[in-house]
Amino acid sequence: MGDIGNLGMNGDSPSETLLRHATAFTPIRKLKVVTVGCGFSALVFAHKLQHQYPQFQDLLTHKIFESRDDIGGTWLVNRYPGVQCDVPAHVYAFPFDPKPDWSHFYATGEDIQAYVKATAKKWNLGRDVHLRHRVTAALWQEDRGQWAITVEAPDRTFVEYADFLISGQGVLNKWRWPDIEGLHDFRGHKCHSAAWDETYNYSGKTIAVIGNGSSGVQIVPTLAKLPGTKVISFQRSPNYVYTHLTPSLTRPRADDTHNPAYTEEEKQRFRNDKKYHRDYRRKLISGINSAFRMFVKGSPENQAITEAARKQMAEKLNHDPVLCAKLIPEWGLGCRRITPGEGYLESFMKPNVQLVTNAVAKVTENSVISTDGQEFQVDVIACATGFDVSLKPNWKMIGRNGVDLNEAWAVDPESYLSVAACDMPNFFIFLGPNAVIAHGSLLESINWTADYMLKWFQKVATENIKSITPKTAVVKELISYGDQIHKTLIWTDSCTSWFKRNIPGGRVTAAFAGSAMLFRKLISEVRAEDFEIEYWSKNRWEFLGNGFTEYELNPDNDLSWYVEN
Repeated sequence: MGDIGNLGMNGDSPSETLLRHATAFTPIRKLKVVTVGCGFSALVFAHKLQHQYPQFQDLLTHKIFESRDDIGGTWLVNRYPGVQCDVPAHVYAFPFDPKPDWSHFYATGEDIQAYVKATAKKWNLGRDVHLRHRVTAALWQEDRGQWAITVEAPDRTFVEYADFLISGQGVLNKWRWPDIEGLHDFRGHKCHSAAWDETYNYSGKTIAVIGNGSSGVQIVPTLAKLPGTKVISFQRSPNYVYTHLTPSLTRPRADDTHNPAYTEEEKQRFRNDKKYHRDYRRKLISGINSAFRMFVKGSPENQAITEAARKQMAEKLNHDPVLCAKLIPEWGLGCRRITPGEGYLESFMKPNVQLVTNAVAKVTENSVISTDGQEFQVDVIACATGFDVSLKPNWKMIGRNGVDLNEAWAVDPESYLSVAACDMPNFFIFLGPNAVIAHGSLLESINWTADYMLKWFQKVATENIKSITPKTAVVKELISYGDQIHKTLIWTDSCTSWFKRNIPGGRVTAAFAGSAMLFRKLISEVRAEDFEIEYWSKNRWEFLGNGFTEYELNPDNDLSWYVEN
């Protein structure tokens, strides 16, 4: 670190400014950075600090507080039967260490969690992780230019001060029971997809599955295969269950199955030939990126893919007119998140699976009653009703001028490009409101976001900046224009979706207004003009130091590297 120079001692006028004797851009202090949550986001960020850009070890310290007893985030908590990622396994991977030997085209939750654990161990990414440390509050301290973070650990509660706070809690983090009258009076077995009881024997039981989102369409066919079970699937509205990325088109061999296994020969080649593996991954990601056109509402691409989805679903339902009418949506494909759901539609052709298209009105001690008055005696209620999608932090958060972020986001969460929030100085977010979660590669967007944060940390550390906060007017204009783009996209069609906080006709708060390629370009550079920037120095140019750069004072360095011709 450089000398503390004249920090806070300079006069108010330029003529009274004193000279720092360190070279230009020499940091005065190390930044303290705290990340909350230890899933993919925190681990990608940790790898950048420890390995990809090790020079940041001289600029900042990093701590990760994870409330649970292990790392993994959503893949740690989601252990329900049939849990599987709906993104191709070779795409859903750490950018710095993609796994070459996935067993299938789509990976199970168990395999993904094992991959997360193995990768973290291989790269020592748990170095800065503190398990069973729950952040309960973060209060901005204007005088210190830091966050006062209250942390509950197993043996104590303490306050950690940090120059920057990063939310790595993700989108699907905090699960909740559905608001159904009498649910907690039920005397049978009750479970939730995000808190599944793996010790219970579900065989031979009548099971009510409430919900038909990504988890529901995986739970139903898996439970239906158990001996002696009867599954009653409750869904309020249909959803597209469709394999839009055909595995056979990306495979070196013909295979028409929904989730084909990779052969040992394929896995061996992926392991031994890095270029071949990279080219395969690029082919998958290119296909995903080029498919954004299909999300334009009313476009020929969306109309074509919607028709293809309806045709595929009808075929899986054996063109049964009753089931087709109940299970195939009228709105365009993509309004809700598309899920492959292997075996889901076919399960309704089985005698032990019943479909109920009326919502659940009430639960008694031993039954479920639908809104049309039908009563179903059940042994188990499995709630596949998802997570709290409010996007609010899981802790009390008070920013500048006493602004409570949970209150500010209670109705309509707004962010700066999904990475920062109004009135929250020195606060960054992975996958905040309007993030790249509906299109493109989630892991790549996390990777880009981490790079964006590091650009800011470099600037803050080397220019002695106290705080950065996105300007409210900038965020308001961004949201206003983004809403206009959203009107052209399929997410604003007539479905009810968590993209819109399950509010019919609501504003799209979860998905980014544009393609993944646009998001990448937007955050590839820091738009400092969009932020209120405060400096510790009274003269913001104090970081110029003695007028020399450190590089030029080393006699071994090439001082004409920039000459091109």
